[in-house]
Amino acid sequence: MPEHEEQHFYGGQAVLEGVMMRGTDRYGIAVRRTDGEVVTTAEPLQGLAVKEGWHKWPLIRGNYMLVESMALGMKALQFSADVLTAEESEKAAAETAASAPLPAGEAATVAVAVAEAHREEQQSAGTPLARIWIYLSTAFAFVLGIGLFIVLPTAIPGWIYGPATHGVNADSIKRNLVEGGIRLLVIVAYILAISLMKYVKRVFQYHGAEHSTINCYEGGLAVTVQNCLGFSPLHPRCGTAFLLVVIVVKILVGCFFGWPVAWLRITLRLASLPLVAGIAYEVLRWAGRHRSSVLARIMAYPGLALQKLTTRRPDAEQVQVAIYALAAVAPEIPLPADFPTPRRVDLRLQPVEQEVA
Repeated sequence: MPEHEEQHFYGGQAVLEGVMMRGTDRYGIAVRRTDGEVVTTAEPLQGLAVKEGWHKWPLIRGNYMLVESMALGMKALQFSADVLTAEESEKAAAETAASAPLPAGEAATVAVAVAEAHREEQQSAGTPLARIWIYLSTAFAFVLGIGLFIVLPTAIPGWIYGPATHGVNADSIKRNLVEGGIRLLVIVAYILAISLMKYVKRVFQYHGAEHSTINCYEGGLAVTVQNCLGFSPLHPRCGTAFLLVVIVVKILVGCFFGWPVAWLRITLRLASLPLVAGIAYEVLRWAGRHRSSVLARIMAYPGLALQKLTTRRPDAEQVQVAIYALAAVAPEIPLPADFPTPRRVDLRLQPVEQEVA
């Protein structure tokens, strides 16, 4: 087995103008402000994430990792948004101090008041009312996702082929295959639609930066900007590849259920999601750990092709941000000597004492 397959496998995701990386016991986030400064944070993983137990058994661990990744991803996205809005607040405070026809001391007081108002606004995001709003928004997105990616794909074959049949037969297998194809088309259409947004294109570039950096590390080279730029922005353990594996596994599992009436079919689709996610995770995990094998390359190819929709070639500054994030969680990866010292903060954007080299 190649040496890099014995190393820890890091993962992460792109956020607004940055990258989040997850390590063995902590996660790190790096975000670049519009003025060029990089802001980083690193927090220890807590709870089940750092404990051994039944949640890390095969088939079960895929569901646990999915839930944990979603929660961690939302936290990382919130942090990146806070960094960028905090910068806007600082600019507003500076403009107020510069334009106000007040003595320097009073203008500085006004600037501090503006910054303090923003800080209070950020803190209000943790109030019960704000949390309720976040939960409602998440619930709406969840219902919309079920409608688009489960209900719609399983309804269309009935519109094409007529009433449902009973039992497992050639017709039910055909309908399951068509359902899977429609689900893939819906996902592709959704990705293409959101890729038209300017900020999403930037996120896709940071997605590529995350992959290039991890590929460089797993390739055994020094993690530098130049080395990372030489690696592909595609990676077999990507969440986009996971979606494709889920679709294939869902087709196979669905074939065992036949093609019952719509309400029962949708119920079975939802009830089988934990099994489908568990199998898909094990398939992707195996392929990621045996990337040099012919079978793994064949299995990874469709997922890598789909990733071309969600990744873009990053530039040097985006790769630099990804390296900051990876170095925050990987003790074996030192920051290159020419990297400026980032501003280290905690999740509430409070300063963290800089470590002395």
